[in-house]
Amino acid sequence: MNALRRSVIWLGAALVYAFLKKPAGESVLAVRADALGWIGAGLAGAGFAVHCWSNMVLARGERAAGQAPAALAVAGPYRFLRNPIYLAGISLLLGVSLLYAPWRVADFVALVVVLALFHLRIVRLEEPALRKRFGASYDDYSRRVPRWLPRQL
Repeated sequence: MNALRRSVIWLGAALVYAFLKKPAGESVLAVRADALGWIGAGLAGAGFAVHCWSNMVLARGERAAGQAPAALAVAGPYRFLRNPIYLAGISLLLGVSLLYAPWRVADFVALVVVLALFHLRIVRLEEPALRKRFGASYDDYSRRVPRWLPRQL
């Protein structure tokens, strides 16, 4: 159930954002065909793929009734990054944003606010909860694996 909720939130947010960004009176398929549009499509596609991969890894470790995973997820994209679902979601939303012209100051401000909120949520809420739940194994994992940008693939 957690996997479904994560997908509904991220993919739903991307669809709502696409609906809000699309040209007035046009379909969400009315995307730009220039270089920025192609970059946006690539980012959105990569974000979607990493989201699915990350979500499947987490879903395998979750117990019945929607409870949190019994063990720390360290496989798949979690070998390279501690927060691949967030990075995937940000890539997905940024890609959707680039698919539609024009890019406004409000889009940039929204991106910065979303990044700041994610960072604060992770640093202030999620990481302390994981440290408390998994103890030394999470401390070791966080020393080896970066929070946001992979060191190597």
